[in-house]
Amino acid sequence: MEKEKFSFFQNRLEEEEIKVKNLLERMSNPEEIGFSSEYSTELSSYDNHPADLGTDMFMMEQDKGLINSLEDTIYEIEVSKENLIDGNYGLCKSCGKEIDEERLELIPYLKLCIDCSENKIFLEEKRHFRPEEEDVLTSIRKDINEGIQFDREDSYQAVARFNEVDSDPSFSTGDNQGVFDEKELGVVEDVEKISQEYFDQINK
Repeated sequence: MEKEKFSFFQNRLEEEEIKVKNLLERMSNPEEIGFSSEYSTELSSYDNHPADLGTDMFMMEQDKGLINSLEDTIYEIEVSKENLIDGNYGLCKSCGKEIDEERLELIPYLKLCIDCSENKIFLEEKRHFRPEEEDVLTSIRKDINEGIQFDREDSYQAVARFNEVDSDPSFSTGDNQGVFDEKELGVVEDVEKISQEYFDQINK
């Protein structure tokens, strides 16, 4: 690596390290940011609502997670500084290719190139899903159509409509005139009679 680039990335790593350490120190100061560990020493929590205590616990976990993330970042910066001295700085630890300088200028402690980074994100997202074998299994949850069976009446209605003739007087008896039928043929709920033709007639 050229001397100018060496000095540039060395300064970038030191700047990032100072910035992260200052932020970590501020988070450890409850007077400046208000670290949530103070919530656990509050005497009034004994008569608080359980939901309030849950919120306090969430904030404590969030603060702990941020501190752990900052500590991991400091470790990555220290490793990058060692790699810079050893001559291995800027090399992807997965494929061994050089990382783009534009990426290193933004985040100087990166260890993966753009391709390996995207592949890592894909694997992390895939890890949250169930195994591939479960794709062929049916869901154990009840479906909205569960319990609706196609019985012999439905079978007859499905084929009988092809045998109806409008001008045939035998199909003009009481049942098919709707005189004695509470429901129309093929309709269970009134909303099922609503169709596109119905809206077209209304909007004429």
